[in-house]
Amino acid sequence: MKKYKIGIIGIGRIAHVHIEALRKLENVQVVAISSRSNIVKKANKLGIEKYYINYKEMIDNENLDSVHITSSNDVHFEMASYALNHGVNVILEKPMTLNFDEAYKLYELSTQKPNISKIHFHNRFYAINQYIKNNIDKIGDIISIHGEYTQGWAASPDIYNWRDNKLYGGNTRVIADVGTHYFDLIEFLTGHLITQVSAVFKTVFDKRAGVVVDTEDIGAVIYKTNFGAIGSCLISQSIIGLDNKLTFTISGTKATFISLGMDTKNAIYADIMEGNKELSVTQLNTLKDGKLHDATTFVESFREAFRQFYHELGNHEFKSDYANFKDGLHSMKLIDAIYQSSITKKWVKV
Repeated sequence: MKKYKIGIIGIGRIAHVHIEALRKLENVQVVAISSRSNIVKKANKLGIEKYYINYKEMIDNENLDSVHITSSNDVHFEMASYALNHGVNVILEKPMTLNFDEAYKLYELSTQKPNISKIHFHNRFYAINQYIKNNIDKIGDIISIHGEYTQGWAASPDIYNWRDNKLYGGNTRVIADVGTHYFDLIEFLTGHLITQVSAVFKTVFDKRAGVVVDTEDIGAVIYKTNFGAIGSCLISQSIIGLDNKLTFTISGTKATFISLGMDTKNAIYADIMEGNKELSVTQLNTLKDGKLHDATTFVESFREAFRQFYHELGNHEFKSDYANFKDGLHSMKLIDAIYQSSITKKWVKV
């Protein structure tokens, strides 16, 4: 069994989840990490022997099969470009880049390279979501979609994060950070693409921890899809009392799928004739080979995403569920359209 050599670029909270999930797979090894700050302390805590301040040196020296880029958005483009140009496969945390222009250039570069490049939308890899995707035809023609992605960790004005400023996170904050998860999941489950948006933003605190911010705390979006469905959603990380709530109601002419967002293994199938049926799906046929894997927790969804990615490296014909750079480019178009709508107060085409 080939063991893939991995480097991690950017060692914040989400990088720790990547590493924890990767260590649950037998065919991969995190051999090196790179961070611009406290690298020795981080490497010692993670038990990783090789570490770099400069990610380019890591790529140049370690003969890596892939890198996981978990840095701030402002350096996604340069890091992914460098990896692709040096023959390294890429898993890139969302959003794809700081802005659409960078995303387009990165997508164009990826089409010229044999490397496999993916955007890490892990919600695709919960077992219940895969079940809904595989059974979406049962609800008939989809007529409406609504939901929310809301968290509460940023409810206090004492909380400051690099995403609060456009210089590091891009024009939007909550839309780019968690809204992208909501929109990608909706499009993945339904097969619809969002084509028009109307958005309104609200910044609750002009300063956080004494630092002036220039991005939104709340985003509300109405949208239309290419197959005629209409939808709405609320996106925020400043809702007191919430931990992590991703909900959706996908309504068709025959039935509805409802996820209440309180856990990641249950949903409801509502039929007009038979009423509501509770669903609980805990395992995923990740490699489409009949072998089932638990996929209900945050780390498990990461693990199963990575299981697919590293399987695909050795089996290029494998039909992956992972978001690719074309999906990432569409997501960046959507972010930009939502931002433009929030400014113009008009419907904007994606």
